[in-house]
Amino acid sequence: MTATAAQARAELEAKTPKSREIAGDRSEILNSGLAANLEMPHAIFIERGDGSRVFDADDNEYIDTSVGFGLHMLGHNHPLINEAIKTRTDKGWMFGIHTTAQLGLATLLHEASPCAERVVFCNTGSEATMYAFRAARGFTGREKIALFDGFYHGAHDYGMWMTDPSSPRSAPTKLPMGHGIPSAIDDLMLLLPYQDASAFDLVRKHADELAMVFVEGVQSSNPQHCGEFLAELAEVCKSCGVLFGLDEVITGFRLALGGAQELFSVTPDIATYGKVLGGGLPIGAVTGRADLMNVFTGLAAERGVFSGGTFSGNPLTMAAGQAAVGHLKDNPEIYNRCNSEGDRLARSVNEFCSDRQIPVQVLNVGSMFHMFFQRQPINSMRDVQGKNAEAESAFYLHTLNSGVLVPGTQRAFLSAAHSTQDVDKLIDVFTDSLADVAAEGLFG
Repeated sequence: MTATAAQARAELEAKTPKSREIAGDRSEILNSGLAANLEMPHAIFIERGDGSRVFDADDNEYIDTSVGFGLHMLGHNHPLINEAIKTRTDKGWMFGIHTTAQLGLATLLHEASPCAERVVFCNTGSEATMYAFRAARGFTGREKIALFDGFYHGAHDYGMWMTDPSSPRSAPTKLPMGHGIPSAIDDLMLLLPYQDASAFDLVRKHADELAMVFVEGVQSSNPQHCGEFLAELAEVCKSCGVLFGLDEVITGFRLALGGAQELFSVTPDIATYGKVLGGGLPIGAVTGRADLMNVFTGLAAERGVFSGGTFSGNPLTMAAGQAAVGHLKDNPEIYNRCNSEGDRLARSVNEFCSDRQIPVQVLNVGSMFHMFFQRQPINSMRDVQGKNAEAESAFYLHTLNSGVLVPGTQRAFLSAAHSTQDVDKLIDVFTDSLADVAAEGLFG
């Protein structure tokens, strides 16, 4: 039976009264920067999670494609991770100084990551990329960092830039992402065109002032296979004497045990990690060549940089991360299955849209996927047109009302906990919701 967006909104509002109440209470006290999960007068608030499911304040059940913005590779509340955290808490959970818990996870990262001769732990992916930028500047003595249009490398000032849409594709310029970003930083950052050979010319042109070129293993905003581009970028950086950095905060331990480095056979000078590495608890990590990573051994070191944090390498995260990564290492079939199911989901929805002439496409790399509401090909985020905003909003209302949660960023993931039947339901809900939106005439 065809449903309209208004009907879906009314049904959602009727079955989420506690979320509405929480939203009202929070608005008086708490500001939140996280993207809401849907277009409604109030957000949905999650109470608990189990496997591939989350349950909101009203105990409504959803198949979760956020999985902690990609970090729960094994699903919610995995018993091995749960037990590891409980066992660790019996011994105490925070000491400030280094603990016996750190070496196990550091060793797993060292063994899995092709570039990880040395490891430094911190607390978030944002911290990791910030420290990588500092390390590159310290090591090279240069100050400029090159990033790619469509990037996201965390919430520090050096990462808060977006592409000026009026600038040339082959030589994009940038705008600050919101207020509060010092204008002086502008000169320290160079923006490059993604998956465009013009980027290589810009690296060569600015080589004498570039400390590092930094790129996501796969852009979370634009998940497409980019191995050839990364390989050529690495060669250009090497020939120019510029450090090549890879952001594996999302792709690390998700696309493969060795992340994008393993999937695309590319080895950077320095890489950053987060998300999956922590087993669901806060984490960041910087890894790389031993000579480069030596800058982290103290201010007395040659080209030494400062790093530190009270909670860096805390024992709870180390225990959770070791349990998660250890399980992934021991069960490599997890990656084959998750990546295969991600391909199946994307293929099924794309075939449905092609058959029905619905202007929607799903891009994915393995278990990472993102839906775009246009037919035109997407090479970089400069190609995203945003013409079907009403249809897109209606689609996510329908999916949530049908028991599927997609994060507000629309950057979605599968986990090892998503069964074949779960993926079957995702395909059915996505295609049924698209059919409802089309039947209401909301596509331009």
